[in-house]
Amino acid sequence: MSKKILHFTLGPVQSFVAQARRTRDLWAGSFILSYLAGQAMYLVHRAGGKIIFPAVYDNNGIINDPLLNVIADKNEGKPISKKPVAGTLPNRFKAEIPGEFKPVECRQAVISAWREIAGAVWNKYIEPVAIYGKGTKEIWERQVNNFWEVSWVVSDNAESDDLLDRRKNWRSYVQAEEPGDKCTIMGNLQELSGHTRSLNSKKQDEFWGELRKKVKALELRKDERLCAVTIIKRLFPFTAKTVLGWDVPTSYPSNSNISAVHWVEKVMQNDTEKVVNFLEYSRNCGLAPEGGKQSAQIYCLRQMQKEKPEIAAFAKLNGNLFFESTLQNDNLWDESIKEQRKHLTKLLKEFKQSPEPFYAVLIMDGDSLGNLLRINDSAEVSQALSRFNDMVPKILEQNNGVLVYAGGDDVLALLPLEDAIKTAVEISRAYSNSFSGRLANGEATISAGIVYAHNHAPLKSILQEAHRLLDEIAKEETGRSSLAVSVWKTAGRVLQWSAPWEVITSGDSCLVDELVEDFRGKSSYEDQYNSSFFYNLRKRFDWLSGDNNILTFEEAVDLLAAEYLKNRGRENIAEATAKSRVEKLLMFCRRFLRGPDGVQSLNKLNVDGALLVRFLAEKGVVE
Repeated sequence: MSKKILHFTLGPVQSFVAQARRTRDLWAGSFILSYLAGQAMYLVHRAGGKIIFPAVYDNNGIINDPLLNVIADKNEGKPISKKPVAGTLPNRFKAEIPGEFKPVECRQAVISAWREIAGAVWNKYIEPVAIYGKGTKEIWERQVNNFWEVSWVVSDNAESDDLLDRRKNWRSYVQAEEPGDKCTIMGNLQELSGHTRSLNSKKQDEFWGELRKKVKALELRKDERLCAVTIIKRLFPFTAKTVLGWDVPTSYPSNSNISAVHWVEKVMQNDTEKVVNFLEYSRNCGLAPEGGKQSAQIYCLRQMQKEKPEIAAFAKLNGNLFFESTLQNDNLWDESIKEQRKHLTKLLKEFKQSPEPFYAVLIMDGDSLGNLLRINDSAEVSQALSRFNDMVPKILEQNNGVLVYAGGDDVLALLPLEDAIKTAVEISRAYSNSFSGRLANGEATISAGIVYAHNHAPLKSILQEAHRLLDEIAKEETGRSSLAVSVWKTAGRVLQWSAPWEVITSGDSCLVDELVEDFRGKSSYEDQYNSSFFYNLRKRFDWLSGDNNILTFEEAVDLLAAEYLKNRGRENIAEATAKSRVEKLLMFCRRFLRGPDGVQSLNKLNVDGALLVRFLAEKGVVE
């Protein structure tokens, strides 16, 4: 029987992955989604089909995707050697299938694997406390059985890549509205106790209190009442071995850990005595578990642990211990250590500097990949993506990043503030290099969004912002092959900037890094921004950037260079040096878009460019 083409997708992606309170929830959602998609891909492979996209085979047709490889080994009863800890498979795929193949079996494979994951969590944690709930088993089964949306299209035409998008427009299933009190993270689903707070708050609290006794105290906050889907993501790492056959990390770097990475590195290097005092007191409080692995994935801290083995455990501490604001938050800690937390706050103040509470979320996605697949040999495109996927984890590793997902042309990662733009630039170059010389038509480019997020801001909001930056700003507004950046404080977005890659990079240099170094300066006086310079810069931008501006670009450079030199400690900087720095800054503030004829300037200025430089130089200052 003749071969056919299957287009398959699994969702909802955003509500499952992005609705997360913790970085580990984010990782778990991404990994589970990738694992479930892999089960469908394996079924196609086992039936004699061939996955066309994503790239999962080597040149000899042997599976080389790490996650799909272990799924195959597990399903075939083979020993598992390599144990992946990050998702590498997207939620959709394209495959060549035998004519008699029934795609509904892919759906059955997904649902079966999902129920196995859910069942492990239910058996270990939820079933023992279900007696304290009201209809908890029914709520669980309803949410587990009805969550996933699976769509597919079968075609005779290998070029019909838009059929699946058209199929998804037919909404064949709409989830019914759920009753009762809602989950505090996924607000459309009922929380598991089944009790309503207005009528039975004591019984509701009893259910969640009993569940907290079953898990570690810090795994479930006092103010969290979760649905089945969210609790599965939260507790999956503790039951993963039962389902997968291998362990996954039960500790994952938190946003606080990632914010503090370079501060931890610095104090371990320079303030050993204070680190020892802080670490010993944390141990005495029971807050320094020797088995903690929070920093195991972060390269610079692993190196520091090797250099300073006597204080290596400092890099493994809960990141919330490094910030006064989180030490003082009663919701994050057991009531019994309130006085100890006060003393830890005093010890924290003894360090010369405090960590800045910002980290970066990096999201990247290939531009017009569907079109590249249509106009080029899909096997060549898939092999290029396979090479790219091999490079991404190494780039993130070297830049202190924490990989959440890398598969196909997508990347999601968490990084320290200082490393994010450099990493995005390197990944962009790796993407282009992976396709070099392999495309007969078109050009392979990738766009990126970076959110510099305050670690108190809800992770769900940060992920939504990252997707908005990537899709609406980097791709649509700036014209693809671009980077979009925003800074998100506790109250929301405070600045936004974007530009095509050509504006940001030239050869091996990166304009952002150069500007940060220029304005950070070398001497102790230069090391701090002059607030009046940025105040006056913002004030003058009203008429520097307007349609009726009265100054030429050169005159604006002269004016702002004079402003820059007013700063105490910059008397010895040459006028030419000041002009060069200001000119680069104004170029960075200029609005650039990619149009049909390439990159073009709008001859307008955006003060957020300058404020972004200041933010990066001072690691968290925005005015």
